[in-house]
Amino acid sequence: MSIYDVFSGGGRPFNKEEWAAQKQEQRKAAYELIDTTCEKMMADGGAFQQYLDVQGHFDRYSVNNAILVSTQMPEATQLKDYGSWKQSRAYVDKDAQKITILEPGKEYEREDGSKAVGYNAKIVYDISQTSAKDRQQPQEAKTMRELVSAMIDASPVSFVPVDDLELPAFYDSAQQTIFIKTGLNEEQLFVSMAKEVSAAVFDFKHKESRDASDFKSFCVAYMVSSRYGVDTKGFRFDNLPKEFAGMETQEFKGQLGSMRDVLGEIQSDMYKSLEKNKPPKSKGQER
Repeated sequence: MSIYDVFSGGGRPFNKEEWAAQKQEQRKAAYELIDTTCEKMMADGGAFQQYLDVQGHFDRYSVNNAILVSTQMPEATQLKDYGSWKQSRAYVDKDAQKITILEPGKEYEREDGSKAVGYNAKIVYDISQTSAKDRQQPQEAKTMRELVSAMIDASPVSFVPVDDLELPAFYDSAQQTIFIKTGLNEEQLFVSMAKEVSAAVFDFKHKESRDASDFKSFCVAYMVSSRYGVDTKGFRFDNLPKEFAGMETQEFKGQLGSMRDVLGEIQSDMYKSLEKNKPPKSKGQER
């Protein structure tokens, strides 16, 4: 009997021990899926890129949950549990695909006296599996000029245009400046800036040198670009850094976590900038 059968009644009283055992099994399965997916991501650039697509879209999701979504339904766009969809006056399809994620549970004390938070498995459904799929509002497209302006606002350092720069852009940590090659089109400019702003954030706020964070900055730039619909054909993940191949799962997730943190900082600052500079609505739009 599954946990869903337990709550459906089924002629049997609620069994707390059975329920706890089922929750434990679900949680264990989720963590095993995370570990298996991490191993695949470290060896397969396609799986790694699939994770980046999900984390870029669900930038507030934890690394573990982005991994879980990427391996179960990478095309997902909006996830809620059954009750939340019902509150939104949407109904989950009868044969909807279940997606398992982890949500924080109760705080507990470890043997050494330190505090920790336990996680429980939770079933969610994508909007594509509900009656709300036809109600989705298209995301408001941003112009490249708006995105470039927002990226400038998200940068912790200043920009200096240079005529004869060999690279499209380069963050110089010694001068705490991002140099930009003149003559780039807006799309090239945004992608180049995204990588170097990421490098500056890694250096400024996370104390990682530009060289140490180079690949992670590349990944963050990809996530930001894909989120806003900027052309990402220049990004390739065929060959991941060699050190990823033999990395322990926890260390690998730590690297993903630092990318997520920098992504979140840049996204947050860009969002504030885009909202601040949003043109006022006309009277017709306000109705």
